[in-house]
Amino acid sequence: MSSSADKLVEDYLERLDDALAELPGSRRREIVQEIEAHIDEARAKLDPEDELGVRNLLDRIGDPSEIATEAAGEPSAEVARPRWRDIAAVVLLPIGGVVLPFFGWLLGVVLLWVSDAWNTREKLIGTLVIPGGLLVPLGLLLTGTSSGGCVEIASSGGPRAAQPCGDEAGTNWGLALLVALLVLAPIASAIFLARRMRPPARTVV
Repeated sequence: MSSSADKLVEDYLERLDDALAELPGSRRREIVQEIEAHIDEARAKLDPEDELGVRNLLDRIGDPSEIATEAAGEPSAEVARPRWRDIAAVVLLPIGGVVLPFFGWLLGVVLLWVSDAWNTREKLIGTLVIPGGLLVPLGLLLTGTSSGGCVEIASSGGPRAAQPCGDEAGTNWGLALLVALLVLAPIASAIFLARRMRPPARTVV
């Protein structure tokens, strides 16, 4: 079995999955599995099974975008399910850890992975972009502001005053920039998931 031929099939199925992004997850998986089974069956009959033969086979099956267009026009018998869990996942991933430290974010991760509204790559992005969500920058901000300033004695012999000294001002700017990035990242991830959320199937009456 040619590794280049395997790569052609793998790329084809990935393009097909992306093209079917607007369909419900269960229907998308069903179509991809059907096409994959058809390819495997047809490849078994190729003699020889080389890259050229597999490329011709994929051409006969059709372009993934055309398959997706035809599938989108088919009536769906699936019943639309409530999407509150998907919405809750998008909300809890950035702010759940703040409302309920760590466990709120963890609940968002669980809802994300049990949903079929996103593919695996999108779920990984939602999970790995700043685990804990806004809890992380909030913790850094509280830690940074609680450190205080340096204690110095005025040259006139007056009372002590807490003032920034040395490189503390630069450190504060660095901390502020880091916190800003850590705030934006989970928010951007949540927006990405909201935009990539697949719509539910419609009931055909």
